Amino acid sequence: MENKTRLSEEEIKNALKELEGWSREFKCITRRFYIEDWGEITQFLKHIAKCVEETNHHPDIIFHTATKTITISTTTHSEGGITQADIDLARKLNEFF
Repeated sequence: MENKTRLSEEEIKNALKELEGWSREFKCITRRFYIEDWGEITQFLKHIAKCVEETNHHPDIIFHTATKTITISTTTHSEGGITQADIDLARKLNEFF
């Protein structure tokens, strides 16, 4: 179950210190993943789908095939900002690497 507790600015900053590659962008947290190998890209896309299903949290995903970059941004729209659910999803996505 999602924890949609909206986080304070200090809680967001502290969480980002522990989330490699993630940064604050407006009302979202975002990470750009660069993966050279197409097989690994396929595996990561499956990992993303699994994480979304497990957390029931749905980020914005942009896949740039030319640069082999996957950009993920997450926020909790219903709460108007970053919640614990966003941090939990980011942690799960980072488990791939």
